[in-house]
Amino acid sequence: MGRSEIQLLPVVTARQLKFLCSTQSGVACPLRRNIPTPAGEIFLAEAKLSLQHQERAIRLSRATKEQAEVVLHVGKSPYTDPFLLTNLLSLRLPLTPTLKVRLSSRLAVELMHDLLNGTLDLAFVTGLPDTARLTSVLVSDQTFFVVMLNDDRLAAQSEIGTNDLEDTSCVLFERHVHPFLYDDVVRVMRPASKSGCSLHHVMNAEDAAQFVRRGFGVAVLTQAGAWRIARAGLTMRSLNADGLRVQTRLTCRSDSQNRTVRDFVRTFMSLIEQKSPVKQMGLRLAS
Repeated sequence: MGRSEIQLLPVVTARQLKFLCSTQSGVACPLRRNIPTPAGEIFLAEAKLSLQHQERAIRLSRATKEQAEVVLHVGKSPYTDPFLLTNLLSLRLPLTPTLKVRLSSRLAVELMHDLLNGTLDLAFVTGLPDTARLTSVLVSDQTFFVVMLNDDRLAAQSEIGTNDLEDTSCVLFERHVHPFLYDDVVRVMRPASKSGCSLHHVMNAEDAAQFVRRGFGVAVLTQAGAWRIARAGLTMRSLNADGLRVQTRLTCRSDSQNRTVRDFVRTFMSLIEQKSPVKQMGLRLAS
């Protein structure tokens, strides 16, 4: 623990400092090279986040006082339904006429990280496990889709079942793109698991379209990705499998005190509920 990190501890007493860090001599001192204890490492991580949020709070309060633009940083992933983004960008808050929404596109795991460190105010998070530090509301619940050539044998079916991909060569997104969704697809569908079949991987839907057209197999994609490429000789069918869903949630930090975030979420959900059949759940925000 260096001197710059010790500066994170302006109100820590000598007794508390001894508990949080130690030196080779066993005595903690701000002027020496200190080694954080496990408790000290946790303290430092939370202290750094606290300083980041403090700086962000100061900037936001100054912008409000000066009637400058109020910027809401919103993250999305490649799986986000365009319907959600259209409604998001059309939203206006009467009490915040200078509100501007800035969108950022990231992989799903990166969205969660940026929410936790305060880089993003809100994010459309798809297929990630719950965490106590984030709160969310369901905004989309969809199936996966399979994209194939128009003359593929599977195109004769109205939907694709659980066992239909075991003896079929398949194209999936790379696991690092979304580890949780990838593992769910492989576990439930067992794609290309029989002898003579091959499994290919791509980064996005456009790459998958090229693979399918060249005869490498059928592609398993989210609805947004399938819609983008299902044309010019390609068609799509829904994937009907128990326990395999693509759920997107509008997510923010559980301890968010940002009034603009609360107003924006409530207005957005009211708009979505009028247009979408998805049953919504309450987003718990700090009051």
